[in-house]
Amino acid sequence: MGKPFITEAEIVQMTLENVRSFYDRNTEFTTTPMTDDFVWIGSNDFQWSEGLEEFRRVTKKEYEEPPVMLTDEEFHLLFHERNVWIVYGRYKINATLEDGSFIHAHVRGTYVWRRIGGEIKLAHVHGSHAQDIPLNQIITPPDPLTMDTNYFEYMKNLDTRKADSEKLAFRDIEKNYHYLFPHEVFYLKAALQRTVVYTNDGCFQIPGTLAENEKKLPETFMRIHKSYIVNTTLIHHICRYQVILKDGRELPVSRSQYMRLKKYLQPS
Repeated sequence: MGKPFITEAEIVQMTLENVRSFYDRNTEFTTTPMTDDFVWIGSNDFQWSEGLEEFRRVTKKEYEEPPVMLTDEEFHLLFHERNVWIVYGRYKINATLEDGSFIHAHVRGTYVWRRIGGEIKLAHVHGSHAQDIPLNQIITPPDPLTMDTNYFEYMKNLDTRKADSEKLAFRDIEKNYHYLFPHEVFYLKAALQRTVVYTNDGCFQIPGTLAENEKKLPETFMRIHKSYIVNTTLIHHICRYQVILKDGRELPVSRSQYMRLKKYLQPS
């Protein structure tokens, strides 16, 4: 038999522990309080399950992911009447991938608890990701997220696409205009009072020094050398005083910028 009376603090703590166990990848702890007809609605299309066994099947791949750190956890009791409790909350998830890149998401959730046979059981969870999307701009997602998808790689890919939602405008020395998404610009190189812009299709020169043009670039571009600015989203890896891009091109990194770049790519 369960406790005859549950306080607001206790039901909130039960919710917090259940959420943490999910991101700690503790399947048994997460599912033990769930009802057999537990209903889960997640933030992605495939994350819909009716019944405990279906929940286990749908989340199997996610439980194989590394544990995730939670921050800014906030939970409150919304409603309580006799044998039903509804808790709502929000938190942030943070994860560092194997390549050193960092992703995060803001999650919101609603949790419905019921007393069944004297025990407090979790009957329903509805979770969503907080995200502001401009109404006049729809971002094309990568391949659909499924139960077999590596979730963190998917989110990283999507974050890159979001950063590429606005094109950069360049006017070259021949007065031609180039409109490029940020991911189409690999790096920029100083050429006296001009700057050379390198893309996947070649290069072109624009007026102005590297320092002058640096001010017009988004924050994903970083000065790594007195003569080079690189698109950090296109870095494959770095070694001692060198950057290797995803297409194999190599760029020098100055001693003064090496640790700054390394720290940027591998946040603690």
